[in-house]
Parts: sequence; C-alpha cells; structure tokens
Amino acid sequence: MLPADPTSKESHARKAVSARGRSGRWLATGIALVLAVATWRGLHAQGGRDATAGPRSEVKLPAVPRPATARPEVGLPGDAYLDRTPPRQTKGLDLVRAGWTYNCMECHKLFPARWHYDRPMTEHQDVKLDHGNNRFCLNCHHPANRNAFVDYDGSQIAEADVVLLCAKCHGPIYRDWQAGVHGRSNGFWKAGEGPKTKLRCIQCHDPHSPKFRPLPPLAPLRYPPRAANPPVAGEGAAVGQH
Repeated sequence: MLPADPTSKESHARKAVSARGRSGRWLATGIALVLAVATWRGLHAQGGRDATAGPRSEVKLPAVPRPATARPEVGLPGDAYLDRTPPRQTKGLDLVRAGWTYNCMECHKLFPARWHYDRPMTEHQDVKLDHGNNRFCLNCHHPANRNAFVDYDGSQIAEADVVLLCAKCHGPIYRDWQAGVHGRSNGFWKAGEGPKTKLRCIQCHDPHSPKFRPLPPLAPLRYPPRAANPPVAGEGAAVGQH
C-alpha cells in the first residue's frame, strides 16, 4: 500500500470545517427568518402595534375653521306660505363637490392669477362663459382675493353685495331692481307691515351665462270627450224624445 498523503488529509479537514461553517450560517439565517415572520404575524394580529404598548389612542385631526358663506338668504323664515325657489340654483363663490363646500382661496392661494391660461383648467370645466364681452375670469373676480368680486378701481366687492358688481354694466336693470320692478321680492310690500327680502342677481341668473334658456313646454290640456266632441244641434232633442 502507498503511504497516506498528509496534504490530502489537511484538504479533507478544511473541506469538513467549511461545510460545517456553511451549514451553521444557513441554520442561523433560517432561525432569523422564522423569528422575523413570527414577529410580523404578532404585530399584524394586534393591529400593527407592539404587544407591550398600551391601548391604542385614536388620532384626532385638528379642527379647521371654515368661514361662513356670504350668500344672501333666499327668503324670510316666515315665508313658508310662499314659493321661495329661484328659477335657477344660486351661483356663488363657494365650490361644492361631493357634498363638501370649498372656499375659493383654499386652492387659489397656491397659484397666481392670470388673464390668459396656456393649459386646460382641471376645475371649473362646467363653466360656459357666455356673458357679453366678459371673456376673462378677472373681469369680475378679484385677482388677489377670489372670495370677493372686483370693482373698477380694483377694490373688493363682497359676495353679499354682488348687485354692485352687476350694476357696473347693467345700470337701468339695477335701477329697476332697486325700485322692485325687476327681480323678485318676498315678504311685505308695505315696509311698515313687516320685513321684506329681494333676491340678488346670482340667485336667479347664472353669472357666467345669464340668459334664461327656454323652458320645456308643458303637456297640452286634455279635455273630456263630451267637451272635445259636443253634440250637434238637434241630436240631443231627438234622443230625449225617445
């Protein structure tokens, strides 16, 4: 027999040690993975919080005060016997989306006002501007405070005083509105008998397209057969004789 090679024995020993080291590392990795999965399941079962932590406290969002709307009232509380429904829905400065009311400056404070827009607007796409020569938003809306309208001198016109904005171009109609012959009034005609309210312009007219569209016609009247086909003279007497 040939003598054993000492180099070969050392090589086998190194290989055995290396194999044991790799198996040990694999075992440690497996144990760490099992512990991580168990920890994740425990946290997931407890709603994503540590088991040693106390009862989870509800996060309370800060209350954001909203300014009261400046829209004028449609009618008086005592006008229950009158029809107070305007011909159109009131078009004010507040934006209503999905049951939420948004103030103009909540969005318009993020970007400056422009006379010309070089890209489509993501909001107000339902606005169809058909109001004479008013082709731009800033003809009526204040550039720095979108919660107000703008006057000739750049001063602000409150939403409740919208008639002053309309009076800039519609003087004769504004005069008739003041006299009570244009628009609609609720309450007492005689001032000493009780209160009276008058609807503002934006409570009847859409400010972007103020012209009233034609109303759909009602169904024709239906007459009873005896009224639609009256008996011929002489037939009734002959029938009565029999």
